[in-house]
Amino acid sequence: MLVLRPGALGDTLLAVPALRALRRAFQGVRLAAQPGAARLLETLGEVDHGLAFDDPSLTWLFDDTSPPEVVVAWMGSTPALHRAAVVAPSRPPLMDRHCAEYLLETLAPLGIDLAWDDAPLAVTAVQCDEVLIHPGSGSPTKNWPAAHYASLIRRLGTPVRLVVGEADAEAAEAIEACLGESLPRLERQSLEALAARLAGCRAYVGNDSGVSHLAGLCGARTVALFGPTDPSVWRPLGPDVHVLPFDTEPGDVAALLT
Repeated sequence: MLVLRPGALGDTLLAVPALRALRRAFQGVRLAAQPGAARLLETLGEVDHGLAFDDPSLTWLFDDTSPPEVVVAWMGSTPALHRAAVVAPSRPPLMDRHCAEYLLETLAPLGIDLAWDDAPLAVTAVQCDEVLIHPGSGSPTKNWPAAHYASLIRRLGTPVRLVVGEADAEAAEAIEACLGESLPRLERQSLEALAARLAGCRAYVGNDSGVSHLAGLCGARTVALFGPTDPSVWRPLGPDVHVLPFDTEPGDVAALLT
C-alpha cells in the first residue's frame, strides 16, 4: 500500500486517522509526503515506511506506467493513477467538514474499518514547565498579532520559550520588540525532537500552522489562534486542543494556560 499525501506538515498530520485505518487493514503501508513528517510518522510506528513526495522511486507518477502497488492518492489525478484504488482531492471539495474526517471517508471504496482514531502520537515526552509559543505560520496573515503575544507572555507568569523555525525569525523578533527583551528559543529542531518537547511542555500556543497540528497530536494543552482560515475544516487534532479567533483577548488565552 502506497499513500500519496503532498502538502506541508499540517496536511500530513491531518491524515493520521486515515493512515491508522489503512494500517489496520494493510501490511507494509508506505507514505510519500513532506519529508520530515513522513520520517516522523515512520519513527512513531504510524506507517511502515516514510519517504519524500519527490523521492526518485515515484517517477512513475508522471508517466503512463501502472502503479506498482495498491495506491491511495490524495492529490490531483495523473495518467499513472487511473488504476489507483483511491484518488481524491487533498481537501474537502465543498469545505463542509473537517479535513481529517473527509480523508477517512475517502477510503470507503476499500471496504475497510473506518473507525475514528485521533489518539496522541506515541511520543516519549521531554518534560518541562515552559509554555511553548510558535509565533509563525505559512503566511503572515495567519499570525496572531505580535502585540497580543507580548501581552499574553506578560500575563502568564510562567517560563516561556519561542519555537522558531527558518521562516519564523521575523515574527519572533516582533514579539521581542514589543516586550523590549529577548526570549529563550527552541531553534533548528528535528520534528522528532520538537515532538518530544511539545509532548512534555506545560502548554503550547500558536497559529494555524504545522507546529500547532504537531502540538495537538502530541497531547499538549494546545491553544491555536485562527484568523483567515476555517477551524471547522483545519483545526488541529488532539485531546486538549482549544481553538480561538484572532479577536480573543490575551487575558482569555492566558486563562486557558494557567
